[in-house]
Amino acid sequence: MIVDYDYYVTTFCGEPIMVTDFPRATTKAERMIVKITHGRAAHYEALPAWQQEAVKEAICAQIEYYALYGTEISVAGETAAEWTVGKVHVGGQRSGSGTASGAATMACPGAIAALEQTGLLNPDVPAVDYCPVRGWW
Repeated sequence: MIVDYDYYVTTFCGEPIMVTDFPRATTKAERMIVKITHGRAAHYEALPAWQQEAVKEAICAQIEYYALYGTEISVAGETAAEWTVGKVHVGGQRSGSGTASGAATMACPGAIAALEQTGLLNPDVPAVDYCPVRGWW
């Protein structure tokens, strides 16, 4: 795991999450960050220190997102029609074209913001240059 509970609580200062729920949330969060970085975050150790810090922050933001909205959002892209987290109760209606839907809500805005300036969200895939010598044509 890239992020441990101590880092999440003391350094990131995230929303409270039970220690027993933390490994599951961390695993899901890391998978989401690897997905939105097109696999680049999977090579965490090879990244420069400043990108590693951004990946850790993104993972923590995603864990916090799960702590606030539940892990259903990572599966269906939407929260339950009615739910309670701590003192907060949200009741509403699901709407096929309305609120939280699809991949747009699966990755939290905080995680995306943490990764925006790193280049890790770039969907471009490096290609092999089959013609390294220029000017022969």
